[in-house]
Amino acid sequence: MAPRKVGPVLAEILEAIETHTAGKSLADFQQSWLLRLAVQRALEIISEAARHIPDELLVIAPRVRCKQIRGIGNILRHEYHKNRGRCDLGRYQQ
Repeated sequence: MAPRKVGPVLAEILEAIETHTAGKSLADFQQSWLLRLAVQRALEIISEAARHIPDELLVIAPRVRCKQIRGIGNILRHEYHKNRGRCDLGRYQQ
């Protein structure tokens, strides 16, 4: 099976997150169920894609915190009840 080219899709997702959160405060984010759900789903997709990056490739971009990117998907999928409206956007903006 040929490797999937996910770069353009991930770039589109990141751009969408930036576009729809621009000018929003943490309070705005917490109060908008739809925005929160959309951003969380986008982060799940990014997290899942990051799980499929071979470790050998991670040395190319050591500043990318791939373990944290992979881990946020688990938090969003399995600990959603603890994160309701308390998502730390600053964590993901880096």
